[in-house]
Amino acid sequence: MDESVWLDLYRNVGVPVLDGVVTGFNANSDQIITVTRELLGSALLRSPDLAELRSRLVSSMERCTAEEWFVADPIQYGKFVQAFFGTGSSAVGGQAGIAAEHLAGLGASGVICIAPAIGPETAGRLSTAGVFVFPPGESRGPAYDLPHLIFEYEPGLVPVADGIIPRSNRFIVSPVHPPASALVPESSMEPFLKRISSCSRAFFSGYQYLVSDRDFSRTASQINRIKMAGPGLRVHIECVTVSNPVVLQGFTRHILPVADSMGLNEHEFSLVAGYLDTGNLSGQDDSRTPINIIEDAVALCQKTGLKRLHLHTFGHYLLVLAKNPVVDPEISRNALLYAAVRVAAAAQGTSTQVSPDGLAVLDQVDGRFGPWQSPGIFCVEGFFVIVIPTLIAQNITKTSGLGDILSSTAFVADRF
Repeated sequence: MDESVWLDLYRNVGVPVLDGVVTGFNANSDQIITVTRELLGSALLRSPDLAELRSRLVSSMERCTAEEWFVADPIQYGKFVQAFFGTGSSAVGGQAGIAAEHLAGLGASGVICIAPAIGPETAGRLSTAGVFVFPPGESRGPAYDLPHLIFEYEPGLVPVADGIIPRSNRFIVSPVHPPASALVPESSMEPFLKRISSCSRAFFSGYQYLVSDRDFSRTASQINRIKMAGPGLRVHIECVTVSNPVVLQGFTRHILPVADSMGLNEHEFSLVAGYLDTGNLSGQDDSRTPINIIEDAVALCQKTGLKRLHLHTFGHYLLVLAKNPVVDPEISRNALLYAAVRVAAAAQGTSTQVSPDGLAVLDQVDGRFGPWQSPGIFCVEGFFVIVIPTLIAQNITKTSGLGDILSSTAFVADRF
């Protein structure tokens, strides 16, 4: 694949107009900790209280996979927070919080964040960034921020597993929030719907905290009400890595059928697609080829009715988009390109290059589904399939939140 085609596209990508957007529901404070050889070998990480944390961290590092551990025991989680108190740096976290802060910084015409469980520190940071936080004032959240722990690491600190592409990534340790954190309080629903009536995009996550079929059913009903708040409002669901079968069942049965768009990484895709195929976790398969993934992604959209699916990997981004008379796939591709540029900048590297792995994947896709209609744009079974090679930042200093920045930017910049 000719790299010059993509260099030209990246060089000439325009800045889109970003309409009003509402994000929800998980916004919190992140405590970002850089993993070093010294930390891995320290007495702190080798203490009995942190044995499971260290084991899970090393497993994530061996596979260079962004994983999250949801700690149900508040006493155990409190020990983790206490152990790393004062370590690293603090930032706005959670998919909703990260997306809101980023989109406001890009100049979106109005950004609202619905976060019933938000703490005062995070709410203050978002307000300072130009985000309207809902519910307002004293009617929201706890009296303090309980940070999520983000362990960022570079490859090479531990041996990487066979077949894994070495890359910088992160391991997240989070407390379990109550189901109400992912729901609009009924007492606030009408003013919330009025507030978001000018929005054309809704970027939601946090549904990993729902625990029953009733929670998921109620959430689906709320999403339908939200979609009627404004003309043309589209709802995007951003995934997290969850292997709990109860959550996967509720997510695939209730949430996806009422959503318009979904964003996820390759590991999350294997969990969701595998569960849809089999109804259990035995269908998980991280060894799918790029062609398998495209075929499975199209099938997933057909099964759920999703109009848009965005899968982001290290070397390439995949977008499956339902055809309709008003869809212009070049606008959607250019939204991906613009998002890739923003992510590369957010990673704070020293230089950028078009991913050679992504170019190789494009050769495979072209051989199976080509020729393309326009660079990176193919037609597969009534869908546009868009594949672009990523813009890789070299010597990056940040990994936290990059997937959320990518997904939210590409979604809001799209015009599907």
